[in-house]
Amino acid sequence: MSVIAELSIPVEDFPLGRALAVTPNMQIELERIVPTDTGALPFFWVRGDDVDAFVAELREETDVDAISILDRFEDGALIRATWTATPGFVEGILRSEATLLEVTRYDDVWRFRLRSPDREAVAALQRYCAENDIDLRLDRISSLGEVESGQQYGLTDDQRRTIVTAFEAGYFDDPRGTTLEELGTEFDISPRAVSKRLRRGLRNLVDATLITDDV
Repeated sequence: MSVIAELSIPVEDFPLGRALAVTPNMQIELERIVPTDTGALPFFWVRGDDVDAFVAELREETDVDAISILDRFEDGALIRATWTATPGFVEGILRSEATLLEVTRYDDVWRFRLRSPDREAVAALQRYCAENDIDLRLDRISSLGEVESGQQYGLTDDQRRTIVTAFEAGYFDDPRGTTLEELGTEFDISPRAVSKRLRRGLRNLVDATLITDDV
């Protein structure tokens, strides 16, 4: 059964992270990793005022074969990199047949969200990283059913439905597009019960997604 895995590695275990040591004010978001005959071809966004310095530093990486700036915008650029050899962790992703869903850098770690064929594929990625001295941390693993129902975030079905309905109806907009009274009518409960359900659901959502052991 397919699973969603959320993992973290130190920035220095990925070439982009080493370049960030020289340009620490840059923000990076990996767009996608495309398998090729010779490895993987990553596209990523960089944001900050040191794009040229970051690109120059990245070109010094022994793993990097070529860097292309595909597009520039006011505070950053879209960049494509090809590698002389596939970076270790990316090679592990390809070998485990996982699909990269999201990658973001937070402070001193890269956080990866992957869809894997099964839990054994995640275990295979963990073994690969251990064998190649990559400090991988498994933060969370969930079945697709848990992801779709919100259970991976500690939400009950009622909490998930209420949060989604409130969001789609504009409750969190300014000005608000709906009221607690209207949401209460939707779910046949009192406005106070809606408020309580939203508070508890959002608390669980924040605890599951934003709070880490390092905080």
